[in-house]
Amino acid sequence: MNQRPRFVDHIDLAALRTAVNCSRLFTKYLLNRWGAPSLIDDATLIVSELVTNAVKATGNMDEHPKWSELHDLKLIKVRLVGLEASVVFEVWDTSEDEPVLTEAGDDDEGGRGLFLVEELASRWGSYAQPRGKVVWAELPVYARTPGGLPIRQRKAPADPSVQPTQHDLGLLRRVRDGLQDL
Repeated sequence: MNQRPRFVDHIDLAALRTAVNCSRLFTKYLLNRWGAPSLIDDATLIVSELVTNAVKATGNMDEHPKWSELHDLKLIKVRLVGLEASVVFEVWDTSEDEPVLTEAGDDDEGGRGLFLVEELASRWGSYAQPRGKVVWAELPVYARTPGGLPIRQRKAPADPSVQPTQHDLGLLRRVRDGLQDL
């Protein structure tokens, strides 16, 4: 982050399944306090996925863990950094294993977390820390239309030879008209 942060806050959580919901509530609270409620849906999804991965890597995902399983409970740290044009989410855990973006099959119940982060965030990554790692994602703050809808910037295609899709305005109008007739 080369920009000076406008807002910074963090929370330490036990590496338990409940950390996921706590991190969502924390994120929602901060974004409301920072005056950025339009980011809440994407932000809580990103934080949920990053925290889920951190708990899976270092904690206990059981819905009802036994007391005997909690004797060496690890912590995770969730940090939000509000910049001028984006919010950065950082999740620290004690695992040294780097996150791996995988492709989940159609019938798989999980494995899409980092894919969702990659789709929502303008960029994401990880870096090593003396006792673990930090996985981070940056969510841009989009300009808004007069009606309040976000104006998202298109991501550049991975292959420069691929041209952006041209929209068939006639088809789009027919779809719009068909939806209005419903």
